[in-house]
Amino acid sequence: MKMKRLIITLLILMAAGCAGGRPPQATEYYLLDYRPPALEAVAGLDSFLRVERFTVAQLYNSNTMTYMTGPFSLHTYPYERWRANPADLVTDCLSRDFRSAGIFRAVFSYRDPEPVRFSLEGNVMEFGEIAENGNRKAALSLSVTLLDGSRKEILQRVVFQKKYAYAAPCEEQGPGGLARGLSAAMTQLSRQIMGDVYDAVKKLP
Repeated sequence: MKMKRLIITLLILMAAGCAGGRPPQATEYYLLDYRPPALEAVAGLDSFLRVERFTVAQLYNSNTMTYMTGPFSLHTYPYERWRANPADLVTDCLSRDFRSAGIFRAVFSYRDPEPVRFSLEGNVMEFGEIAENGNRKAALSLSVTLLDGSRKEILQRVVFQKKYAYAAPCEEQGPGGLARGLSAAMTQLSRQIMGDVYDAVKKLP
């Protein structure tokens, strides 16, 4: 019994020694943060829009913050995480931006049951940091589909489908630079998506 207690005590001391006697590193959380872009000189549309929850490529389907140093070299920041899944971050940003722009009579989320004519679906294809010629960039790629629910035929419901991509320079190295870079990229893509959606809906009868 004494020998068993001695072994347990030694194991505890060894574990404490390996940890260096220091508390574990606290996890830091990041999100996208930017001012909603505005569309100038546009009249409001008398239509409703729903922004559906985006899907995300499996490579980015987690809260980990990733960066690539080469074609086959993917890394993650050990103690930093996104506050939410990239799909939810992008979905919430687009919903907020559409509401702020005021180009639709009302904008609903995928959680709202209200019937709408137009819905916006999408996929987050790229959401991370890449290194190109020694420079680090925050790369964001989205595939977006606008659907018209008033059309009976399924194939005719697709108003347009388009891919959007933008890489913003990371002004500082690390997760903070990645979050700022992706926020800048999201600003650019959000403005483009809202403009294309507005133009497409405006042309419809």
